[in-house]
Amino acid sequence: MASTSPAGSESTALDRIGEELRTLTASMVTKVDLHNLTTTIQDTLRREIAGIRSEVTAQAGRIQTLEQAQDAQNSKINATDTAVTRQGEILLAM
Repeated sequence: MASTSPAGSESTALDRIGEELRTLTASMVTKVDLHNLTTTIQDTLRREIAGIRSEVTAQAGRIQTLEQAQDAQNSKINATDTAVTRQGEILLAM
């Protein structure tokens, strides 16, 4: 003879299975949502980092230009200093 479960216990078991499936489904949706959120955050950070790198590169270019201008000014100052020194030597020699 096969034994049968009372209708109430079958219903309770099915309810538990249904609840477990709903929990798993919600968990999967949450994992998908978290994955999408993580991907969005990573993409945003990559864009921000790329923007920062571009700005750093631009700043480095501006710094290099300023350094070159400073070197040119220093060369002019040195040339002027040399010329003044020569003129001073000439005046002293007179």
